[in-house]
Amino acid sequence: MKGTRQNFENLHPSRAGLTLLEVLISLSIFLGALTALSQLIGIGSRAAVQTQLKTQAIFRCQSILAEILAGAQPMESVALAAFDDDSKNWKWSLNVEPGDYENMLKLTVLVQYTGDSETVSTSYQLIRQVRDPAMLLDAANTVETTTDTTLEEQL
Repeated sequence: MKGTRQNFENLHPSRAGLTLLEVLISLSIFLGALTALSQLIGIGSRAAVQTQLKTQAIFRCQSILAEILAGAQPMESVALAAFDDDSKNWKWSLNVEPGDYENMLKLTVLVQYTGDSETVSTSYQLIRQVRDPAMLLDAANTVETTTDTTLEEQL
């Protein structure tokens, strides 16, 4: 039995390093993991850009709606108007239509960003129902004329 064991050790000496096959397998595993990580980084950066554009669209949409409600912009339908701040890729639209209730208007503000590709494009829409300003003016005029006549009658 001793002779067989010595022959086996002579045929298969103990190894001190790695074989070329083991190195190639470990290198391919490392490169696969590196490729997956680089794709995840790309997906994350695209998501960050989309989120930033969506946030800017929300702020711009709220700004336009505030200008309209304050009277700085007319309450009339507008299609793809440019912003005042020289941003050529940003456009806004306003749709004014009758609201769900009597004497109400439905304002729909749409802000769009059109980039170089589809991955850097976004839009945001904000809908708000407001009282019809024409109805408020008519009511104010009615109150003024009614008040004037009753004052004259009292004198």
